[in-house]
Amino acid sequence: MYLDCYSTDTLKDGFKCPTEGQKDANGNLVIHPKFAHPTDCQRFYVCLNGVEPRDLGCQVGEVYNEESQRCDAPENVPGCFKAT
Repeated sequence: MYLDCYSTDTLKDGFKCPTEGQKDANGNLVIHPKFAHPTDCQRFYVCLNGVEPRDLGCQVGEVYNEESQRCDAPENVPGCFKAT
């Protein structure tokens, strides 16, 4: 079974992509916006085409930096002092 053959708009943990599009610093619509996980610094969500959620994670030792929209060292992310 291929993952692309089906889609859901809500993940098992209840995350759903926001209906309002995310914009970058230049005011352009972000095609695949990312969102920090509310309780796990190592995980984050990506909304493919702004509507299809995916639960992803950083490699061991890194955490998601919402400001840079990338995985980063824990000391660069306030509140995430160690990778979970």
